[in-house]
Amino acid sequence: MSATAPGFDLRPNPIKRGYTAFGDSYAAGIGTGNTSTWGCRQGRFSYPDLIASTVQDVDFQNLACSGATVQNLFSGGAYSQVDAWTNPTVAEIATISIGGNDIGFYNILTACVLWVGGYWAGDCDTEVAKANEILASPDLSTNITSALKEIIDTNGNDAFKLYMTGYVTFFNEETPLCESSSFRLYNPHYDTTHKEKGQPWLTRALRTQLNDVVVTLNTMLSHITESVNAYYSNTQRVVFVNPNPAYAGHRWCEDGVYEPNNTRLDTWLFLSGTPDNNLPENQLGTSESYNQTRSEQLAGPSFPLPDPNKCRGTLKQSIIGSDWYGKLLNF
Repeated sequence: MSATAPGFDLRPNPIKRGYTAFGDSYAAGIGTGNTSTWGCRQGRFSYPDLIASTVQDVDFQNLACSGATVQNLFSGGAYSQVDAWTNPTVAEIATISIGGNDIGFYNILTACVLWVGGYWAGDCDTEVAKANEILASPDLSTNITSALKEIIDTNGNDAFKLYMTGYVTFFNEETPLCESSSFRLYNPHYDTTHKEKGQPWLTRALRTQLNDVVVTLNTMLSHITESVNAYYSNTQRVVFVNPNPAYAGHRWCEDGVYEPNNTRLDTWLFLSGTPDNNLPENQLGTSESYNQTRSEQLAGPSFPLPDPNKCRGTLKQSIIGSDWYGKLLNF
């Protein structure tokens, strides 16, 4: 995405000496370009790597890891990203994406969209209710607030800024064509007859329901930034970055698009088992990138592709835990 994409202002680069990235698979960028086979599954075109590519000779640490929850940020915790932060005082900025795994969003995608395991996928309304219950509780907000403070205090510089991203809503909710679209994992297709009963169809109601969960999470994250800034005497130590304005026209189910459409370059999201639409400077073509990514997935020790007939029993987690986006790309 260019620095001048709609919804983003062109500003002077604040990175002079160092930049650090924290977070989950949104930050790790699993599936973007070619993805590493080691446990954190960082993609070649992750947003931290794109940001770091705008400067030279700085201390860049990409600590983002697919599967991370807020507990993996805290010092002393399992797979602590803060503990892995070397030279923390050097960084002028850090970025973070966190919260998606904490609310169990993969369970929602499994039950409501991908239908992994068929009728064993779970109940969509139940999984959405669980996520909303977590979002309504003060626990997640309190933990993320504490994690942000720990990152700021570990850096120790008054001018240090932490940019926390929100999450992207997946669907255009208003368009009619997707009423006959299914993203069922092993048979995504368009069918106006809906002859395959039971599987979820991307109705307006379902798209709205799923987008609302993301919006609620983003609202909580935005409020957290205000709370943390108030804690530091109302100075802007944390900046909330909402990516959604830039995604207008680039989601699934855009007007006139028959989903699934894996060749539409203007869709900035992609389904499991489909290639990333590579940036022009990528030396690998689309098919080459797809083949390489598939071979990396098969070879990767942490996300093996399971037997679809025994999916629920054979799937193994990443070195951290259950990452909804990682699993989405690797089933």
